[in-house]
Amino acid sequence: MRLRQRLGIEWLAVALLATCVVVALSYWESLSRFDNLVYDQLSEIERPAPHSDILIVEIDEDSLATFGKWPWPRERHAELFKQLANGNPKAIGFDILLSEPGEPDGDAQLAEAMAANSNLFLPLHFIFPGSDGAEYDVKQPILPLERAAAGIGHVNLIFDKDGVVRRAALCFGDKASGQAWPHLMEQIYRSVEGQPSAAFERLEACDQRLLMPFASRGGFTSISYMALANGGVPRAFLEDKIILIGATANGLGDQYPVPLGDGGTLAGVEIMANLYGAIARDDFVRPVTFTRQLLLSLLPVWILLIGFWRWRPRTTIIVSFALLLIILAVSTLLMRSGLWFAPGAALLGVILVNPIWGWRRLQATSDFMYRELQNFNRSNVDIPIMRPDLGPVDVITGQAEQLTHAIAHVRDLRRFIGDALRNLPDPMFITDLDGQVTFVNHLAEVGMEDGAQDLALDDMLNLFVSPDDLQEVKDYLYLQNRPETHDYVDFTSLDGKVFAMRRALVVSDEGLLKGHIHYLADITEVANAAQQREEVLQLLSHDMRAPQAAILALLDSQKADETTARIEGHARRTLALADNFVGLARIDSSEFVGEDLLLAELVEEANDSLWPLGKARSIRCEVDDRSGGAFIIGEPSSLYRSFVNLIDNAIKYSPEGGLVTVGIRLTELDGQAFVSVAIADQGTGISEDMLGQLFERFASDDRMAHSSIKGTGLGLNFVSKVIRRHGGHIRGENSRDGGACFTVLLPLAPEIKE
Repeated sequence: MRLRQRLGIEWLAVALLATCVVVALSYWESLSRFDNLVYDQLSEIERPAPHSDILIVEIDEDSLATFGKWPWPRERHAELFKQLANGNPKAIGFDILLSEPGEPDGDAQLAEAMAANSNLFLPLHFIFPGSDGAEYDVKQPILPLERAAAGIGHVNLIFDKDGVVRRAALCFGDKASGQAWPHLMEQIYRSVEGQPSAAFERLEACDQRLLMPFASRGGFTSISYMALANGGVPRAFLEDKIILIGATANGLGDQYPVPLGDGGTLAGVEIMANLYGAIARDDFVRPVTFTRQLLLSLLPVWILLIGFWRWRPRTTIIVSFALLLIILAVSTLLMRSGLWFAPGAALLGVILVNPIWGWRRLQATSDFMYRELQNFNRSNVDIPIMRPDLGPVDVITGQAEQLTHAIAHVRDLRRFIGDALRNLPDPMFITDLDGQVTFVNHLAEVGMEDGAQDLALDDMLNLFVSPDDLQEVKDYLYLQNRPETHDYVDFTSLDGKVFAMRRALVVSDEGLLKGHIHYLADITEVANAAQQREEVLQLLSHDMRAPQAAILALLDSQKADETTARIEGHARRTLALADNFVGLARIDSSEFVGEDLLLAELVEEANDSLWPLGKARSIRCEVDDRSGGAFIIGEPSSLYRSFVNLIDNAIKYSPEGGLVTVGIRLTELDGQAFVSVAIADQGTGISEDMLGQLFERFASDDRMAHSSIKGTGLGLNFVSKVIRRHGGHIRGENSRDGGACFTVLLPLAPEIKE
């Protein structure tokens, strides 16, 4: 009876938890990214055909090449509308914002040309937040153009949390009060059909967002703005068409992510075309109400919860998988019916409730069996460790025999653990709450003639830990709260070895503290190596840098002459040697941790940091970036220093008034995309005997340098290691026109796939 009550309480707790989780996920739309992914995949099953009456006039790359840089003078658009006036289209949507006045003559010509098209509609947009504390500002076309148009409509796009355009708002404002701006496509639909769309009529409020189906990419008929403006499009091609004019060129910033499955973007005018198609077909997908979303999400979870009392575990698993498939099937069927049920919360609820209930049911059963075993242990019934199988028996007798075998197994396990602890490869001992040693393995007893069993903890430490570290070890052991990091203490033993001691609690099943277990790991070799490395780095970072820094500080107060210049050069060379050596040590001992870097920006920063050095010798450093904003995966600090080293070398070996060029390009090597950075100077080049050993340690040739600060021979070695660490390549060579050129190739960062 106690077990049934416990399981009932656990079931209610699991049911309440699962319900709260599903409600919270549905209310806050926490799984919207997953739901959007499911919607995108389901949308791929069947895409609508593009509306046959729509003709897109693209402001594409060819148009920009023909008519020049954007924005164009409004006289250019006036010529376009003159051509359209002769074509007799059904309606024209000009998806270009005209909220700012241009040249008066141009505005007048454009207004006149627009007025010749009786079915022309212009866009307005909203700016959030608005000025003077307003929620938003309305940006309408300038008055002459607004008067020339048949109507205006908003073109604001709705972005989901993942930045993709899936939804549309057919109006903006308060529909109930009549103070609402219809969408530009809704206005065009009314002009063509003579009445509001069915989807608009069903809207209860303008803040209701509708999911619009997208036709396949490239499905709409389109022509170039250039061809139409130059009169290259026959009149019959425009007749009875719905003309949508907008920017499609990549450089005009009117491209947006859409759920087409290829991870690409779509021009704003093509999104408008898809929206008009959805309005005309009336096939928007409407999200179900929150109440229905919640009911549909909770229903499978509660079916599974009720089934826990009726079904076997195997049946429960089968039903769980079936419910997952049913949830996806319902979402698919509803979507084909014009409704969208986000399945994420329901799927996660079903996935979570089964293991949680299994865990809690198992825990309740385990607790029940534990109490029964405790009662059995107090009964003083002598049961042998193993008993022969007596053949078929009733259920209770069988369970008793299984319990007997389980107890025997526990005893054997206790013996096994004791033997394993005694033969551990490192010293270990256990103490009780009074600080007495109750267990010690063989290695911990080495050198103790009388053994360590029953010794007090302090006596054990006195026989093992050196006096210099004894107090530190005791301070660690007497800590009440264990630190989350570095939960151990290092000490030197009496025989000179270095150990790391870690203390852990020995806790009973009831949660009562029974004692402590002490692990001692021999880290002598690791400690010695760390000490040597630390001493070397200390020597370089302090003992070598401090005197040189002092020398440079003293030289600042001295009158500059040839002697002080030579001293300063040698001091700076020693500092550079120390910095490069420490940098090499860190490169060799640390793991690669990269991040997305805009390489051109990093190279520019490195170049700018050396501007004073170049200016002092009238040397210009020019960066020619043609990488198109290429990104790499890299470590900013080491890469920055590498490019500083390369540009610094180029300045050092350049003549007075020379030029250092830094070219950034995209290239390929063996089918892999790289970003190339070429740094060239106008010096005398690299000597032939140095070309083969440029990137070796202490390889330096300062005979042709024009700087008083000579090289250390470690800079290029550091650069080479950094580039190889990033999976790149570096080479040094002499240019045909004279001077040296160092070329760095770094792998292009992979594109993020949606």
